[in-house]
Amino acid sequence: MKNTVNRTVNSRTVNRAAKRSAVTLALTLLTVGLAQSASKGVAETSVAQAVKRTINVGGDLKQWDGLPQYKVILSNGVPSVPVSNSGYYSMAYDDQNLYVLGVFDQPGDTVKAVLKTDAGEWWNDDVMELFIRTQPFVNAPEEAHFAVNPAGTRFKAYTAGTDYKSVGRIEDKRWVLELSIPLNSPTFPAAKAGDIWALKVGREHQKAAEYPIWPVGGDFNSPNNYGYLAFTEKVADASALAALVTEKLGKSPAGSPLASRLSDIGSYGVYYGKKAADVQKLLNYDLAIVQPGTVNAAQLKMLHDNGTRVVAYMTVGELDRNSAAAPTVNPSWILGENKNWGSKFIDASQPGWQKMVADEAARLKKQGFDGFFLDTLDTADLYPKIAPGLVKIVQDLRAAYPDAVIVQNRGFALLNQTAPSIDAVMFENFSSMYSFDKKTYGSVNGDPSFVESLSKPGLKVLTMDYALPGQQELITRDYQRAKSFGFVPYVSTIGLDQIYEANP
Repeated sequence: MKNTVNRTVNSRTVNRAAKRSAVTLALTLLTVGLAQSASKGVAETSVAQAVKRTINVGGDLKQWDGLPQYKVILSNGVPSVPVSNSGYYSMAYDDQNLYVLGVFDQPGDTVKAVLKTDAGEWWNDDVMELFIRTQPFVNAPEEAHFAVNPAGTRFKAYTAGTDYKSVGRIEDKRWVLELSIPLNSPTFPAAKAGDIWALKVGREHQKAAEYPIWPVGGDFNSPNNYGYLAFTEKVADASALAALVTEKLGKSPAGSPLASRLSDIGSYGVYYGKKAADVQKLLNYDLAIVQPGTVNAAQLKMLHDNGTRVVAYMTVGELDRNSAAAPTVNPSWILGENKNWGSKFIDASQPGWQKMVADEAARLKKQGFDGFFLDTLDTADLYPKIAPGLVKIVQDLRAAYPDAVIVQNRGFALLNQTAPSIDAVMFENFSSMYSFDKKTYGSVNGDPSFVESLSKPGLKVLTMDYALPGQQELITRDYQRAKSFGFVPYVSTIGLDQIYEANP
């Protein structure tokens, strides 16, 4: 399996630009978050209010008196914990604008606000970020993202633009931002009392290396750690608003159950080697993921007779360097190179590539495989324009093979659109990973919010972590952490050429 980018889960900056592209072009995403489960009800602390009031941005801050304040204090790590430097935001609106106030504790002489509006990596300044969805209850909500530093500089890269007003103030012990974002505009529709939007607010404190997020912390790029923004005429009861959001969520496509052909599995294994003794070990699993050449017809029958379902590897967003199909690939389809694996990123929107994938699927089904393991959908993170093509491939496979088992590896930016067509999503590098740079294995803390909200309605979640056979503490942690979220774990080497006889 190939991760398109080698992610560091708790870093605020690693590979940020690549992931920002997917966010900006609204290829996201999933609709409900850790705090937004329809089954449990939306938490009061995950619903903010925008109260009807006109604000003169840059004027007296007393204009904001009496409006609710929402603390931005939960870290972007997993698990999220309160950071040392507090902060809050408030929101108001009228017929023309959405108004935002951000107040963040920080010694003035440590504030970093030096970058210009066209800076590419603006997240190296101190910043307030807003993520807003005006239609949070549809299957694939579009997202508008705003980023502003304490001086009021509005950043262009990877955001919804800079066509709004901002005023920043850096004081002795805090910095203050006010924004006025036009409504009834290309970015936002008009808003009225009773409307519900989705909202996430983040803050960067470079000196303290703190990056908290409202409402529940987690990863800045997670599609599922949103709260909600309720528009009200006056300050309303928080519990009543939370109940209203819960009701709306339960009736929306986002609250619909998902059927999985793998709902009954309790174990799975991945093996890309060719040792007969290791293939035999796959009998211990409910599901086996293999390369097409890993098993012969007799071994496939053996596994089927045992009740083990077997799905075959397929790459849909990259061309493997040793692929027999390489000579038939049009060079214009190649977008770049995955240097970790020596494979080529492919423009999956090309009909010719889609036909090649369909032909490969037909060949695998004819061999007797129960379905497909779809890898390299993360290519959409680097090349957002191909996302519709990748989604179409998944949907076409489901239409062609309604009874097949389909497992998707990562591809979180596409998951809300592909979830109805698949049976499971694999979270590779959930608790440990292999560093291609350091050539070592180590623990990470993948944010479960990327997948947890879809596991609750029925999508099966598999975790794939990497460790050496002798790293028993790491392997045990991988299994136990996955199980604590109700996910199905597996651990192997980065080459997936060994089967560990361990189930901590």
